Amino acid sequence: IKFTLSGDKLRIPLSARSRFGGLVGRSPAMRKVFAVLERAAASDVTVLIAGETGTGKDVAAESIHAESARAKKPFVVVDCGAIAPNLLESELFGHEKGAFTGARTTRSGAFESAAGGTLFLDEVGELALDLQPKLLRVLEQREVRRIGGDQTIPVDVRVISATHRNLPEEVNSRRFRADLYYRLAVLPVHMPSLRERIEDLPLLVEELIGNMGAPGARSFLLTSSEFLATLKGHPWPGNVRELRNHLERCLTTDDPTSFEPAGVSFDAASPPAIDVARPLKQVRDEWMRFVERSYLHELLTRNGHNLSQAARAAGIDRIYFYKLMARCGLKR
Repeated sequence: IKFTLSGDKLRIPLSARSRFGGLVGRSPAMRKVFAVLERAAASDVTVLIAGETGTGKDVAAESIHAESARAKKPFVVVDCGAIAPNLLESELFGHEKGAFTGARTTRSGAFESAAGGTLFLDEVGELALDLQPKLLRVLEQREVRRIGGDQTIPVDVRVISATHRNLPEEVNSRRFRADLYYRLAVLPVHMPSLRERIEDLPLLVEELIGNMGAPGARSFLLTSSEFLATLKGHPWPGNVRELRNHLERCLTTDDPTSFEPAGVSFDAASPPAIDVARPLKQVRDEWMRFVERSYLHELLTRNGHNLSQAARAAGIDRIYFYKLMARCGLKR
C-alpha cells in the first residue's frame, strides 16, 4: 500500500459557539464537536458518542436532547455497564407479571418510559452478546415486546448511545455485533480528551468553580499563573471529571496553588476509596483507571519497557496499547 500526500485541502466545519448545553470550549477540537452536535440536535438521527472516561459523553447526550424538538419529553438513561446482564433486558424492554421469579407486577421498560423523548444508552459497549440482537430488533422495528408478553408495543424514541471502548475494534474481535454497531453509529461523535484541548483549561476551571458556588476562590485560582501552569502540565487521564474532582479538593485547602493535581497511583496497595456517597459510575470509572494504569505499569516493568512485547503479552493490538498508555498518563 502506498500513501501519497495530495494537494487537496479539507475544510473542517467549526461552530461559532463556545458552549453547547452543558459543554464549554473554545478550542478547535471542541468547536468541531459542537458543529456535529448542532446537526444532531436538529434531527432525530441515532448518535453514538465515543471518547475516554470523563470527557463528558453523558453531558453531550443530554445537551443534544435539550436542544432538540424532543426537549420537553423524557430523557431516560440506562447505564449498560452498571446493571447485571440478567436484569438489563427487563430494564430496557420491561416485563409482564409472572414473567420470571420476582416479577410480581407488570413493568414498563426504558423504551416505553422514554416515549416521545430520548433514550440514552450509556456504556453500550458493555452490552452482552446475547442481548445485542434484541436491541437491534427494537431499533429497526421501533417496537418492543416485554419479557413474558405476546404483544408488541410501538415506541417513538430517539436513541443516543455512548461508550469508552473502541467499538470498531470490538467488532473486529467479535465482541460486538457489526450490524448493531452500524445501527447505533449513524452519526458518530468523538469527544476529545482534555489533553487534546488543553487551551480550554482556563474556561473549564472558571465554569467548574462557578458551578461549585465558590466566587472567592474562583478569582484567586483563575489569576494564579502558577496554578494554571501546574494544571497544564498534568496528563489528565481522567479528563474533565478528574479536573472537577481536583478543583473540589483544591477548594478545601488553605493554599490551592500548592496542591498537586492528583493522578492514579502506581501503588497497588493504595486503591481508590469506596465512597458510597458518590454515584456508582464515578467510583467504577475511578477503579477502572486505577486497574488499567497499575496493570500497564506492572506489565511494562516485567517486559523491560518493550512496548511491542508488552502489547503481545497483554493480547491486544500495539496501537490500542499506545492509546491505553496515553489515557493512563504513561509516557512511551
